[in-house]
Amino acid sequence: MTDMRKRIVEDEGSLQKLMSYIPGFSGYRERQIRRKADQMVREYLVGLLDDIREDLNELVAEWSRSKGLEHLDDLDRVRNRLGKVRDTIRFADYGYTGWFDAAKIKEAELDALYDYDLDLRQQIAQIGNSIAALAQAEEENVVEFVEGTLAAIKELSDAVDKREEVTARLVPQ
Repeated sequence: MTDMRKRIVEDEGSLQKLMSYIPGFSGYRERQIRRKADQMVREYLVGLLDDIREDLNELVAEWSRSKGLEHLDDLDRVRNRLGKVRDTIRFADYGYTGWFDAAKIKEAELDALYDYDLDLRQQIAQIGNSIAALAQAEEENVVEFVEGTLAAIKELSDAVDKREEVTARLVPQ
């Protein structure tokens, strides 16, 4: 994935670049770029989770036809927890203790948070791999694979929660 901060700057028009020479505007512009980059990264992460949820929905449909109803409750638990984490990322506030308040957090801290967000994609990829492995699981191993997938989702959820805590600590009271 390309660095969204650089992409936003590259896509700016002449007026935005001219306005960056106005005293005081440059800092505001940088914060706005980071805010937009945060939004784009979150939308990207949500898109990845939506793709995984679609794969999971296809797995539910396939299993309901071929394997019966025995493990559909397990898949439903996975789907629900995945949906909750997706919604946490998607609907996080921009406000005071949200994903970040660009006006109050320093540039280096914003960059660290941006990098943290990008690292979340590794955990999302792990969940995708877990779903793919679950789809190939033998009947006797399904519960084990479900538990592994739920553990990967919990790890992502904990990382998202930790990010919220870190952000809250960075914002001056």
